[in-house]
Amino acid sequence: MLDSPRPWMWKAGLSVALVGLALTASWSLVRGTRLDALIITATICAGAAIVFWTIERERERKAAHKGVEDAESKFLAAAEASLDTFSILEAVRDPNGRITDFRFQYVNANAEKLTGRPRAELLQHSLCDAMPILKAGPMFDRCCQVVETGVPFSKELQVPEGNLLKAPWIRVQVVRLSDGLAVTVSDISESKATHQRYEHLVEFTDSVIQNAPFSIIATDVSGTITEMNLAAEKLTGYTREELIGKAPLTILHDERELAAKAGDALDIADSMDRIGFEVLSAGAAAGEIEEKEWTLVKRDGSKIPINLAMRAVRSEAGEVSGFVGISFDITERRQMLQYVTHLATHDQLTGLLGRALLRDKTVEAVERARRYGTKVALFVIDLDQFKRINDSLGHTSGDQILIEAANRLRRSVRSTDIVARVGGDEFVVVMTDITSLADVDLCAVNLVSKFAPEIDIDNHLVNVTASIGVCVYPDFASDAKHLLKRADSAMYAAKENGRNQHQIFSEDMLKETADRLMMEHALRHALANGELSLHYQPQLSLTTGMITGMEALLRWKHPRLGNVPPAQFIPLAEETGLIVPIGEWAFMTACREGKALQDEAGSDLTVSVNLSPRQLQQRNLVDVIAHALASSGLAARNLEIEITENMLMVNSDGNLEKLQKIRELGARISIDDFGTGFCSFSYLLQYQVDRLKIDKSFVKQAGTDPNAAAVVRTIIAMSHGLAIRVVAEGVETEEQLRFLMRRKCDEAQGNYIGLPVPAYEFTDSIRDCNVVGALQTSDSGRYTI
Repeated sequence: MLDSPRPWMWKAGLSVALVGLALTASWSLVRGTRLDALIITATICAGAAIVFWTIERERERKAAHKGVEDAESKFLAAAEASLDTFSILEAVRDPNGRITDFRFQYVNANAEKLTGRPRAELLQHSLCDAMPILKAGPMFDRCCQVVETGVPFSKELQVPEGNLLKAPWIRVQVVRLSDGLAVTVSDISESKATHQRYEHLVEFTDSVIQNAPFSIIATDVSGTITEMNLAAEKLTGYTREELIGKAPLTILHDERELAAKAGDALDIADSMDRIGFEVLSAGAAAGEIEEKEWTLVKRDGSKIPINLAMRAVRSEAGEVSGFVGISFDITERRQMLQYVTHLATHDQLTGLLGRALLRDKTVEAVERARRYGTKVALFVIDLDQFKRINDSLGHTSGDQILIEAANRLRRSVRSTDIVARVGGDEFVVVMTDITSLADVDLCAVNLVSKFAPEIDIDNHLVNVTASIGVCVYPDFASDAKHLLKRADSAMYAAKENGRNQHQIFSEDMLKETADRLMMEHALRHALANGELSLHYQPQLSLTTGMITGMEALLRWKHPRLGNVPPAQFIPLAEETGLIVPIGEWAFMTACREGKALQDEAGSDLTVSVNLSPRQLQQRNLVDVIAHALASSGLAARNLEIEITENMLMVNSDGNLEKLQKIRELGARISIDDFGTGFCSFSYLLQYQVDRLKIDKSFVKQAGTDPNAAAVVRTIIAMSHGLAIRVVAEGVETEEQLRFLMRRKCDEAQGNYIGLPVPAYEFTDSIRDCNVVGALQTSDSGRYTI
């Protein structure tokens, strides 16, 4: 810095000038010479010049001093406001002139923050005192070189733990200042950490991309491949070196597929690569994450389906700078989808079409026939008595029969015809391009004949027939829905007419179908309207001639239909599920009226109630029976549950458990229509059967058919051997009754003994029964007719 102004300099000059002037003037007055005048003048001028020079120098000194002060102020303001640490150090030299240390001359306020020490403390120390580690490190030598050579340096440093500085990372900038240094230290810990995180993120991202299980391919805005991962190499068969910067993305796609997607946008003059890439990236360029299925062409020319998701890469300004495509092979997914679709639309057992796909195919066939003026014939095929066969032989054998039936149908039609399985034993065939009804009739006859050969099931030949209903579009149906519905009606007509035949739908069947729907509707309201009742048919002991019980038989009297035969409405109730509520009502009514008849007759009568297969599947069946017994007061031993022998073989474990619980209530178990099914006597032992009821067909033929008589004798003999009582059903004549008595049958039931009557007529009917009075003692002492 400059020294303070000195007033004596210009004052001395001025005094010299004045003294000189005074002396000269005095001398000239005394001597009065010209020379003296000149000397006086020169002296005066010299004095004046000294005065003026002195004044100007003082003014310049003041101006320079003010400039230095201004510069110092600006420097201090800038240094103090700096976010970095700034310091000025003076070199400390030994007698040989070698730098041994640096002494702090100035430090700014930020130094306190970085070092954690006040400035006053720092200014009292040298650099090596404050940071001893520098003395032994290369940084001290670099600082000395800056002083000696004037070449500045800048370096990023990681600060060791326990050092003076409070920042993990710093940047040091050192420049020479006279015989010392100006040092700027910046805390770059945050930016360094950010950079390290960025580098780690980049490294992690690159690792994720390269090791991703799906293909990732990046392109520039024109579609040239700029990057791809390992999965992309594996998927495409190309290496990175073959594609990156050398090939467009369209090289991996089917040109015909791209051209088809481009449509009218494709111009002959345009490059397929450009148009194709625009097709691939159109959605992504519009800001969407577009995901579609495409065909990938591999390096070896093979093609696979892929799922490709394209996304645009944008700059900070929002401009598209490239695209990224993520894709994976969907071959297995398509195969799985095809498999699942096949399961959903085809029958799993036979492989034929299912109901849903049949409906779609039938609609297509009808539309095609409408367009070309042809006919469509729809055949509904139902296997006759399949349920009985399935229940008797088991479900495994039943499945084999269904598979063979499906194969026979396939072989009987054209490859263009449709074959489907729509139910348990129900099949549908749809034949297209039919020109005449005569052809339809011939096809139906052929289908019926295909079921004639017996089917070998586990070395057993089984005869299976089929009932077929046919409807033709447009002759008898206007659309696919009515075509199937009316063919189904024709199939039921074929069954009612004796089975093992076909029926072509006609207008007369419309009335039958309408009648069936009307009957179903009426049956749904019969119980609530009080139209159902029970009639009771007596059962006669052939040893005592006494009435021992009665069978409860369901009757329906409709206000308009009249008395509806049980053969018509009971199968309908079973099919629609109405048998469940009707059955519960029947149990309650039979127990209540049976108890009343016991009291009226003064006899321990047994009430027999038929149980349908659908009722046997009820989860609360045992509770229903127990409630009926408890509410009516009927003793459980007086209730007999009648089931058919085929019911024993369906879900035998579940049925056995349920029947055992019924027996635990105290009720009895009876097998109805015995001899018509395939039940073995082992089942009778397993189910602890109390009575067998010989089917009326054997009783009717026993007098004329030796085989039927032999069956009756065998059933009676084997049942007695198992301690099971035998009841003969359908006794219509004296000869039949006499035959049964000779064979020692236990009981009989039929119209010859007594007709079914309402409960209020039952007591009078058994009192007037002529059979008891007609019994006479035979030579053997037994009753006979």
